[in-house]
Amino acid sequence: MGPLVSIGVAVYNVREYLCACLGSVCKQASEEIEILLVDDGSSDGSGEVCDAYAGQSPFVRAIHFPENRGICEVRNTILREAAGRWVFFVDGDDELPDWFSEVARSLPEHLYDVIFFRYAGYEHGKPQPVPRGENRIVDLSPKVLETYCISCVSGVPCQLPDTRLQQVRHTSVWAKAYRRDFLLEQQLWFPERQQKSQDVLFNTLVYHACRSAAYIPTVMYYYRTHPRSICNRYHPDFLPGMELLMQRNLAHIDALFPGRADVLDAFYRYRVIGILLDAMRLHVFHPDNPLSLRQRRAAFQALLKKPLFAYSLAHLNLDDYWLERQFLLNCARKRRFALLNFAYRHPWVLRVYGGTMHRKDLLKDRFLWRRFQRNR
Repeated sequence: MGPLVSIGVAVYNVREYLCACLGSVCKQASEEIEILLVDDGSSDGSGEVCDAYAGQSPFVRAIHFPENRGICEVRNTILREAAGRWVFFVDGDDELPDWFSEVARSLPEHLYDVIFFRYAGYEHGKPQPVPRGENRIVDLSPKVLETYCISCVSGVPCQLPDTRLQQVRHTSVWAKAYRRDFLLEQQLWFPERQQKSQDVLFNTLVYHACRSAAYIPTVMYYYRTHPRSICNRYHPDFLPGMELLMQRNLAHIDALFPGRADVLDAFYRYRVIGILLDAMRLHVFHPDNPLSLRQRRAAFQALLKKPLFAYSLAHLNLDDYWLERQFLLNCARKRRFALLNFAYRHPWVLRVYGGTMHRKDLLKDRFLWRRFQRNR
């Protein structure tokens, strides 16, 4: 009889945070919980740290790639090597709570394809001291799964009436337990050559194929954000990966939601516009971008000429976005490179703009309300 849960940790040059991560993960190891540490060709000594932890327990195994192959190959290796009924993905700079093993041992064997959990962040470098939550099962309806699927494929925000699901991060693969047999039967793998946003592509197909899912409102993951994380650092090759993502999104929309104009419209309004904003933040206007001002201006102009971006900007409704994004998108639509360059170099500009416009809207509403009261 194999383990109940396989925890797969993706490791790549995260030595600064790795001991905290593996300390929280490897303490869960037992006959019921195996740990797979997959080192993606790290060059900072992370691989040696993995070996040290693997040497302390027969239930912890380290796997090393001779060169960097990318997160998709890491996660696919975890799926191939896992022996547990449930697979739980962990990033090498995040942590698990002390009660993880207790909750994991109570997971049902075959009733669900996916189980969602709550997550928490960090405060002052340590996991937030949030309440553990309840260890009870909430069944998720097919409508919820369809909403998650559409959100992953199009980028549209989830708006579910059940407030209990507000602590679910449906786009990521962490803070979830995937039934391994379900993934293998449906041949659900992470997409090759996708270096960013691979989780939404994977989960799009997972949620479409899923026939039974549940939510357990217990915090089972601590997610760390920091300036050097993949979500914040400079990406010189950002655009090719995102163009591949959009191509795959469109293929999924065509295959899974044929004739659904609402899903396609959401894709242009949210996924394409979101990628445009990220391309400006993580590439063109990122402070670590080594290109000259003239080169960045040329890159900005070329970016806006891309067919998907040009179409989405031409059909843009600024009211769909919060105030800071309205400012950025309006500048992009009007090709205001200098203003955008200043705003990204001085982030306080966006905060001041958002606060000022919000205050203006409040005063306008108050004025209209008073005029309405006088005219009654």
